[in-house]
Amino acid sequence: MARRISIFLRIFTVIIAAAMMLSSVPEVWAAKKLTADDFVHADGRNIIGTDGEKLEIRGMALGNSVWSSPVAPNLKHHTEKTYKELSELGFNCVRFYLNYEMFESDEKPYSYKKTGFDWIDKNIKWAKKYNMGIILNMHCPQGGYQSQGNGMALWTDKTNQKRLAALWKKIAQRYANEPTIWGYGLINEPIAPMLETKKATLGQHERLVKTLVKEIRKVSPYQMIFAERLGGAKDIEGGATEWYDLTGESSFPIINDSNIVYEFHCYEPFGFTHQNTEWAGTAGVTMKYPSDEIISADYENGWVGCISAKEKKSSGKWSYFESEPLTLSDKRNVGFAAVNASASGKNGAVYFDDITVTEILANGKKRVKYSYTFDGEGSGVFYPWSADGSGEMTVAPNEGRSGAALKISGTLSDFTASASNRFELKKGCKYIISGYIRTENTSCKPAVRLDYAKASDIRIFNKKSLEAAVKPYADFSKKNNVPIYLGEFGVVRAGFEEGRNGAGWVSDMIDICRKYNIGFNYHTYHEGSFGFYFSNDNVLPNKKDRNEELAEVFRKKLKNV
Repeated sequence: MARRISIFLRIFTVIIAAAMMLSSVPEVWAAKKLTADDFVHADGRNIIGTDGEKLEIRGMALGNSVWSSPVAPNLKHHTEKTYKELSELGFNCVRFYLNYEMFESDEKPYSYKKTGFDWIDKNIKWAKKYNMGIILNMHCPQGGYQSQGNGMALWTDKTNQKRLAALWKKIAQRYANEPTIWGYGLINEPIAPMLETKKATLGQHERLVKTLVKEIRKVSPYQMIFAERLGGAKDIEGGATEWYDLTGESSFPIINDSNIVYEFHCYEPFGFTHQNTEWAGTAGVTMKYPSDEIISADYENGWVGCISAKEKKSSGKWSYFESEPLTLSDKRNVGFAAVNASASGKNGAVYFDDITVTEILANGKKRVKYSYTFDGEGSGVFYPWSADGSGEMTVAPNEGRSGAALKISGTLSDFTASASNRFELKKGCKYIISGYIRTENTSCKPAVRLDYAKASDIRIFNKKSLEAAVKPYADFSKKNNVPIYLGEFGVVRAGFEEGRNGAGWVSDMIDICRKYNIGFNYHTYHEGSFGFYFSNDNVLPNKKDRNEELAEVFRKKLKNV
């Protein structure tokens, strides 16, 4: 009898242990062993859903406050309501930003904290409830955040690469059996050191990506891996910083794996998507979409000549200047505003205000093409050049005719500042520049000018130019028969103000992605300057802070597709 009881207890113990094991496995795994078809996956140029049909990635970035180096999740960044909201707007996934510090510390490498994984687990539960996927993206790897080129330690210290590979393996091992996790974005916007050759520079990136893929594939055979192109290179020798463009579509690491998605980002042009933003270096720069402004061109001659405005009248300390009309010619087809304040002397200063470029159409009708009042947050709309390095350009508050003015002081030789806005000279049109000048402690002869240049392959800021920026990546996809993914696109808050039409830019970008079979992800959900919600992420998302103009674009473009 005792022996029968012992056998019964052993059998009972085994049954209980098995039940406990099954309870810790995702429900879908308890029923069957999963195959590749149970995961969202790549197939040639397409992404295939778990229903076997072609799937369009329609994502929203969840930033998770990664830029603040969080050691624990920010529970105020988003909640379960976020997934419900995004699903109702037509999104089917989120790009979920990670900072390695949520999982391990530099003091205890390879010792992983539970809190980071718990946060992912909670989000998986929410995503499942609203039938959404999650793409995990390593936004801040060991060695430092990459986008501004400050994370060189990832490349120069191989220990950081080993730690990143180990962390990705740990993450992939934990979620290998979870179809809600669509895939893994290895490194966000990588910027590597510039080596002797372009080939060597690209090679260091490709080797790291292959290592990460190898480690993930040891434990996760079915989930997609997102390999982003090398965004640029930085010269870290000699203390000087030099940036190198590696030509978009040629900077992808080519990986021998049929379930790789190749990722690029597009904020074209930077002066629009990041406009009037101090941290982006665009303070004072504003743009509207679409416009006649030139965003790219091949310049045969960057400066051919100029026409200076002549003094027309004087009132108090200010003098009004206006130029003769400028027209298109064989020698010039690009125009831009400029000011000159040469040899003002150490204690001298020149102030400029209300500079206006006026276009006169063939029928005689006039319209203001550009107007500079300098009442923004900075002087970024004009870029200074000094022949000998002397002089300073600033925006002087309360020194203008009714607000701020552009101030140039202390110049000892030639000093010119040129507007960032360049425009194409149109056939049959004439262009006049005007503005106000006042001087202080100087006898120099300042000028308001309309400068001109000669260029070809001119692209103005419209949908056609946006498509031209995206098409090389689409061509890469077609040539290599691989899926391509726009991992980030978006517009900073100022792009939605004063009729600048950030919503139109977003709408056109979605249209372009669909034309070329490109999945896309909007950056970002909840962030003070760059978010769908404009509140800082130290408070929960509140409907009053939501960009309703952008929400309407999402409803129109994403819902019921």
